[in-house]
Order: sequence, then C-alpha cells, then structure tokens
Amino acid sequence: MTNKASGKIEISTVLFDMDGTLINTIPLIMASHRHAFNKVLGWVPSDEEILSTIGEPLLTTFNRYSEHRHALMEEYINWSVPRTTSHSALFDGVVPMLEVLRAQGFHTGLVTARRCDGMAVCLDAFDLTALFDVTVCAEDTSRHKPDPDPILLAMARLGVTRADHVLYVGDTARDLESAKRAGSHFAAVGWTAMGREEIERLDPTFWLNCLEDLPARLQLVHPA
Repeated sequence: MTNKASGKIEISTVLFDMDGTLINTIPLIMASHRHAFNKVLGWVPSDEEILSTIGEPLLTTFNRYSEHRHALMEEYINWSVPRTTSHSALFDGVVPMLEVLRAQGFHTGLVTARRCDGMAVCLDAFDLTALFDVTVCAEDTSRHKPDPDPILLAMARLGVTRADHVLYVGDTARDLESAKRAGSHFAAVGWTAMGREEIERLDPTFWLNCLEDLPARLQLVHPA
C-alpha cells in the first residue's frame, strides 16, 4: 500500500538480492565462468550467454552440461573464492543505507540464488553479515527465482505474513517476477547490467537510482 499523503510505500521488511544489487560481483562472475568453461570444455560462452544466467543457481547453469557439471562447479568455485575482493566491490551507499533501515525498525534480509558458502564468503569479505536479520541462499529452497519460494521463505523465517508489506530490491527480471509471484513490491536498481527494457516491461514498483535514497521511499508499518 502507498501512503497517498507522503507518496511512501508502507513496508515492514526490505529484502535484497546480492549480485549486481548490493555487490558488484558481475566482473567476478563473468571471469569465473570464462575460466571454468575454458579449463573444462576448451571454449567460452559469449558475454550475453553468461549474463543471461546471472540470478539462477550455479548448479542450474552447469546442469546444462551434465557430464561436466561437477568439474565446472569445482573450477568455478576454486577460481572465484580467492578473487572475491579483487574482482568485486560494494556499490556506493550499501552500508549506510542498511544501517538507516535497521535503525528505523525495518527488517532486512538477503535473498540470493548464490550457494550458501559463496554467499557467506561475500558477506564476510564486505563485513555485511550483521546487517541482515535473515538470509536465504540456493540450498534453502528446491525452487528458485523467478518462483516466489525464496522470498516466501525469508518472510516465514521472520514471521512476516503480509507480502504487500515486503519490498524486494533487485537487478533482474527474475528478481522482479519472484517478487510479483510472492505478492510483494519490487524496487529495480538503476545500475542493473541486465538491460532496463525487460524490467520496465514487467512494471517494477519503482526504480532506485541511489541506495541511500531508499529509506526516504518507505514508511514503516509493524510486521504482520
């Protein structure tokens, strides 16, 4: 619901995607894919092909190459983990924005298609763990974005029952579709690497061009 007097959305809980939303891991993801495919298969997908898989679990991507999936996964993880901080960075304003939301009383959560160990590496590397009340990663659900299950699980873990009081912040059409299917609001980040056209077509609740602007768009309601 939107408060007509203020133009703010009534929200109790703000959930975030991680890759491409809070952390610019796109260079890391691209380079890790190139390394794994080159090492295991001797060829490299196009940038467009790699970008199209961002937001789905790695196992989903590598299962398309069934006989090589385990080798691809091993090469990807072994190459990417030591390079987390050298090939990725927080987007501007992440920590101040999360601190303000928490100080104002909002629940905060991370809902990502990353494996749990990969999520933990990123959270530790950028000192973000304490800024989230809940995390949901790839192993936590059997169905993944664009299905609503990851968002619904985060809500269940927080004891939140009103999906219309939840905002999901992300950078892909998969994120937006997951939010819509869950019945929650969606803020699309203006720095998406995926192209704005498909997201525009799916009609996000609003576009966010600066993370530090987010608290001003929200009005706290008590979780229900």
